[in-house]
Amino acid sequence: MKNTTLESVGIVFLHGAGLGAWIWEDVIKKASYPCLAIDFPGRGKHSSITTNNLTLNNYVESVLADIDPFCHKKIIIVAHSISGVIGLEVSSKLKDRICGFIAISACIPSANRSYISSMPLVMNLFLRLLFKFSGTRPPETALRNALCNDLEENQTLNVIKRFVPESTCLYTDRIHAQNVPENSIYVHLKKDKAFSESMQKKMIANLHAKQVIDIESGHLPMLSKPDEIANILNHFAAQVNN
Repeated sequence: MKNTTLESVGIVFLHGAGLGAWIWEDVIKKASYPCLAIDFPGRGKHSSITTNNLTLNNYVESVLADIDPFCHKKIIIVAHSISGVIGLEVSSKLKDRICGFIAISACIPSANRSYISSMPLVMNLFLRLLFKFSGTRPPETALRNALCNDLEENQTLNVIKRFVPESTCLYTDRIHAQNVPENSIYVHLKKDKAFSESMQKKMIANLHAKQVIDIESGHLPMLSKPDEIANILNHFAAQVNN
């Protein structure tokens, strides 16, 4: 956790599937506002929790419990990849505290839909079969090609080594949030091999983002381009903090 003054807005970081709060370390070093990077169950301070049978709501409640002691009245949610689903639920429950929402190549389902139901039909069916027979940890080749296509080798090895399989319910449970946060931007990743161009455009439309920012990056810009991500966050936070 990084703190400045209680009067300033705070930034809460949510990571994508299999990853952890550690992915935000370089961004937080360059952030000008108080930061809280959260670990989902199964890693970090929650490493003793087995993810196998967790529901989407279990993930949401874990995040809410970690946000509770973060003493800033107004917060910006930064959601990456599958954590868009969690971010929407958290924002719905903390709507009086949420002053902004930044989606970084994030899944933004429409009301009453899930992560997996937001996927194109072929991908939807592929994921269901994969989860049934292989679980939620992709093979190393898939991690390299989808998540790490523009990372340095040491970064890639770190992603592979630290990857934590999620509960299938994180992918399949429907969200309850009926509305998207009003003050939102979408960071569109132009070299993303995990979320296609058409997929990101669909999520942008679902979010009704006030602004779309393009970055020449793969799926993990917080590792490949931390300066650019930090600049986006600092600029956005400065606007909402005025």
